Amino acid sequence: MSASPKRKSGWAIIFIAIFFISPVKAIAAKEPTMRVLISKDNKARFRADGVKNIFVEGISSNHRRIKSLNLVYKNNKVKYSIDNNLNTWFDLPNNFSLIIRNNDKRGIWFKNRRYAGELKVSLNEKKLNIINYLKLEKYLKSVVGSEMPKEFPLAALQAQAIAARTYALKLLNKNKSFDLRSTQASQVYLGLESETAKINRAVKSTNSLALFHKDKLINAVFHSSSGGRTENSGKVWKYQLPYLKSVVDFDHNGTKYRWTNKFTSGELDQIFPGLGGLNSIQIIQKSDTDRVLKIRLYGTNGNKNISGKSLREKLQLLSTKFDLYLEFNQINLDNKLNSDIKIAEDFSLQSLPPIPSDYFLLVQGYGAGHGVGMSQWGAKAMAEKGSGFRKILKHYYTGVQIKAY
Repeated sequence: MSASPKRKSGWAIIFIAIFFISPVKAIAAKEPTMRVLISKDNKARFRADGVKNIFVEGISSNHRRIKSLNLVYKNNKVKYSIDNNLNTWFDLPNNFSLIIRNNDKRGIWFKNRRYAGELKVSLNEKKLNIINYLKLEKYLKSVVGSEMPKEFPLAALQAQAIAARTYALKLLNKNKSFDLRSTQASQVYLGLESETAKINRAVKSTNSLALFHKDKLINAVFHSSSGGRTENSGKVWKYQLPYLKSVVDFDHNGTKYRWTNKFTSGELDQIFPGLGGLNSIQIIQKSDTDRVLKIRLYGTNGNKNISGKSLREKLQLLSTKFDLYLEFNQINLDNKLNSDIKIAEDFSLQSLPPIPSDYFLLVQGYGAGHGVGMSQWGAKAMAEKGSGFRKILKHYYTGVQIKAY
C-alpha cells in the first residue's frame, strides 16, 4: 500500500529531525573529560561558595555534606578537619582517594580560585595531588582566558581555542594520573575566574574543531611573541615536524617584542658559582631566525658550553633571541641608562672581554616564549587586519586541516 501524502510528510519531518539532531548528540557524547593537575603540596583547603555545601566522598559518612575541608600531610599521615574546626582532626589511610564536588555553578574554592567539575585528591610521592576533572569545552573556557588577553579580537581568541583544544586532545590519556598540568608546562589553567562572555563565545563557536596533519592531531604549541619570525621545531626540540616551520610573524606591536635585562659582575658570579664566577661569555651558534643555540662561558675554574635554552633559564630571559653587550655600570634614578654611556660593539659570535666590577652585561632580546607554532601577538595583529581564525591557524601551522575531531 502506498503511503498517503500526509504520512510521507510525517516521515520526512522525522527524518529531518533525526538528521539534524543526531550529529549534535554525537559531538556531546564524545566530548572527553580532562584531568588537570592543579596542585602538589602538603596541605590543601576546599570550601563552598556562599551558603551551599560541598560533597566529599572518601571520608566519614557523617562528614560528607560540609562547608569546608582542610587536609594536611605530616609525619607520614594525612589528616582532615571540617568546617574550620581546626581543633579536631581525623586520620585518612595513605591509600585514600577523595572526590569533592558540588552542584553550584560558582564552583569549588581552592587556593583563592574557583573550579568547575570535580576535584580528586590522593597521596602521590608524599604530596597531596589535586586533580580537576571537567569536560573539555569547560576546561577550554578557562585556558583561553588564562593564555590570551580577553581584550584580543574574537578571531585571535577562536584560533587560541582551537590550538588549545588540539593540544589538550593530543595529551589525552597519555599519562596514567593526569592529562595536563595547570601551568606553562602544559597550558595555563586558572579556573572559573578566567571565563568571560567573549571567551566563551570563542570556544563555543569553534566547538569540536581541532588541527590535523595527514589526519593526525598535531602538537599545537604556541607562544606569546616570536620577535619577528617563528622558529623551526627542530631548533628548539628533538624533532622537526612538518607543520611547525618557521614563518614570518606580525608581533611588532606586542608588549614583549623588544626587551632588555642587565646583570652586574657580582650577580653573574652568584648565578654561575661552579665556574668560580663568570669572567666572559660568547655566543657561538645561532639559528636562522637569530635565536641563540649555543653559548660558551668563561670562568675562573674553567670554560663551559651550554645551550641558549639553558642560559635563558639561568638568567630568566623571555626568549633565546638575544644579543650581548658590555656597558659601563652607571644608572639614572629612573633606572634608565645615562645618555653619556657608550654601548660597546655587539659581541655576538665572539668573546666578550672580561667583565669588570664596574661594568654590566646587557642582554637585548626579542619576543617571549619558545617561538614555535602560533604567536599570540601575531594572531592578534592578523585578526585586527581582518583575518579569520582559519587563516591565522594555517599561517602559523603549515599544511594543516581544521576539522572536527
